[in-house]
Amino acid sequence: MMLLNHYKFCREKIFVTIIIALLCSSCDKKLNSADVETAMKRYDRLVKKMDADSIALSYTEDGELGGIAKGRDSIRNFLATFSNVKVLSQVSQTSSIKITGDSVLQKGNYIQVVVVDNKDTVTVKGEYTANWSWINKKELLIKKMATKPIK
Repeated sequence: MMLLNHYKFCREKIFVTIIIALLCSSCDKKLNSADVETAMKRYDRLVKKMDADSIALSYTEDGELGGIAKGRDSIRNFLATFSNVKVLSQVSQTSSIKITGDSVLQKGNYIQVVVVDNKDTVTVKGEYTANWSWINKKELLIKKMATKPIK
């Protein structure tokens, strides 16, 4: 009987140790390039849908969209002015990612195909720079996004 109690105690101790180890490992999650790529692909999908609310929520509260809009409400209002634009495709390709603590600098290229006023199809290509903030080690949000069209 004593051996059985010792066995149960050891088994419970091992189980508790494993749970603590798993909890601690999730606390120490390191931000990596794959996290940034995933966040940018999500942003691309939101732009394709022209979901102004969700795009605005992809930014920090004081986030900037180019030099045009600062803050979520301002970004949302700016995007709402494009009601005559339908995005057919939005693709970004990263050229570099630099992670420093809870901040990320991402650079790359984009191609966007849109229809304006239900008649003119326009393809826009350019470079982008995205400054991301890793909020509470849980969520990547854009601090500043800037684009530069390429002819």
